[in-house]
Amino acid sequence: MKQLWTKILNIGVTNELKEKDAKFIRLTNALSIIVGVWLFSIIPSLLPYYPSSQYIIFNSIFFPVLWLFVLYFNYKGWYTFAKLFFLYTAMLCVVFNSLQAGRESDNHLFLLLISIMAFYTFPPKQLRYITRVSISALILFISVEFYLTNKGPIIQAPPEFFQLGRLITLVALCILVYIVTLFNYKTLHKAQDLLELEHQKSESLLLNILPASIADRLKSKNEIIADKSSEATILFADIVDFTVLSQTMEPEKIVSILNEIFSEFDTIVQNHNLEKIKTIGDAYMVASGIPEAREDHCEAVALCALDMLSSIENGITQDSKPFKIRIGIHTSPVVAGVIGKSKFIYDLWGDSVNTASRMESHGTEGKIHVSKEVYQKLKSNFTFETKREIQVKGKGIMETYFLIKKN
Repeated sequence: MKQLWTKILNIGVTNELKEKDAKFIRLTNALSIIVGVWLFSIIPSLLPYYPSSQYIIFNSIFFPVLWLFVLYFNYKGWYTFAKLFFLYTAMLCVVFNSLQAGRESDNHLFLLLISIMAFYTFPPKQLRYITRVSISALILFISVEFYLTNKGPIIQAPPEFFQLGRLITLVALCILVYIVTLFNYKTLHKAQDLLELEHQKSESLLLNILPASIADRLKSKNEIIADKSSEATILFADIVDFTVLSQTMEPEKIVSILNEIFSEFDTIVQNHNLEKIKTIGDAYMVASGIPEAREDHCEAVALCALDMLSSIENGITQDSKPFKIRIGIHTSPVVAGVIGKSKFIYDLWGDSVNTASRMESHGTEGKIHVSKEVYQKLKSNFTFETKREIQVKGKGIMETYFLIKKN
């Protein structure tokens, strides 16, 4: 039974329709069936007053059958016509029954409900239809109320008949008000849940782009994001000869291998609570000590570098085994910030970035090349190869070291 009801509700709902439009179709389908079944169900209570009640009995058969066309119209994709057809024929039904049963039955109160239902059966973008239907129902209510004030009912029946009619009307009104309110409640809460889900997705996406503290500042204030750290550590990791090796691969394979390697690096960076800044082609950039200062920024980056090197040497996947990496690290002051309005990132500038990049490019595959500043900070807790003096582009002669392991 539940499956049948679900199928009826979804008549006319296609995969191309957005959920915000589909819900109005389901409500129209539901109301056409529920109201039709209710009208049909009151026939037994009207039979004892036959033939006086014959026209109301006729309406209780005719309109439920007529409303089956609402399902057909929705099935054909005539969504707006289906809504208009149901609401205006419902008004006719109420007017006919009100004139038959008189003012005492309060049947014309359904016109007020139809006026309200217009706001639930049409999407907000169809405000002109909402307005027309709602005003039509209100005008009919006032007209019927005025007419019945001066005219008695057409049906000649004992008082018990009108009392029964009033009771049926009030019960039906309560049920329909409950149904419409329940629909609105569920729709509202579903919309709130979807909004919260989308908000969480947006938050997650933003945190994948920016550090948490920077994301909070960007959301709370419309200001330039600019930071300066007196001391931070930068790491560059580059896949050796990746361009040459990738020339014989399919594009999907290239992207797949890079994704596997960099995803593993992402995990390592998170484990050490560092900041991934960006990837540049087949290079990977990490920072520590900015935007949040930490005393162990240099040691944390060194441990991260050792884990990166180990993961590559052990082979992250079968496809990544042929690849080697060079890693360069430098410690010094750095400037960071967010530039632009679209596709922005949290980026770093300054001599520290250039020096870290030079450490990587002047290094050796399978090794971690560090500057003198890094060596001075880590020499008591880490093992290094003997110092070397090399000519570095833009820097001249520099004293550098290869980091081997933690003591």
